[in-house]
Amino acid sequence: MGLSDAEWQLVLKVWGKVEADIPTHGQEVLISLFKAHPETLEKFDKFKNLKTEDEMKGSADLKKHGGVVLTALGGILKKKGQHQAELKPLAESHANKHKIPVKYLEFISESIIQVLQSKHPGDFGADAQGAMKKALELFRNDIAAKYKELGFQG
Repeated sequence: MGLSDAEWQLVLKVWGKVEADIPTHGQEVLISLFKAHPETLEKFDKFKNLKTEDEMKGSADLKKHGGVVLTALGGILKKKGQHQAELKPLAESHANKHKIPVKYLEFISESIIQVLQSKHPGDFGADAQGAMKKALELFRNDIAAKYKELGFQG
C-alpha cells in the first residue's frame, strides 16, 4: 500500500501549491466537505450555525480551522508514510475529543482531491491524483488502526 518515491514526489509537488495559500485551500476544502456531506458540520460547534456557502466564505474561524487542518495534514504527508509520531496525537484528539468517524476522513479526502483538481489542474493530473489518493488512504488506514487501539469504533 506504500507509495513509491516518484509518487511521494507528485504528492509533495502539488502540496507545495497548497502551502502557498493554506488558509484559502483549507477553507475551500471545508466548504466542499460541508456542502457534499452536511452531516459533518454537526461535528464543528463553531460552524454549525453557518448554513450558506456565503456564510462559510465569510467565516474567519472556518478559514483559520481549514488552515490548521491542512497544516497538520501537510506535516503528515511530508513524512512519506513514516508518520506514526504525528498521527498519534491527531488520532487521540479525533477519537476521544472530537469523535470523528473514519468515514468523515474519507469525505474530507474526497474534498481535498476535488479542491486540488479545481485549483491546480495543470499540476494535478491523473498520476498526481492517484498518488494523492494513495497517500490519503494510507493516512486514513493508519488513523483507523490508531482508533482501534484506542477502542474508538469510528
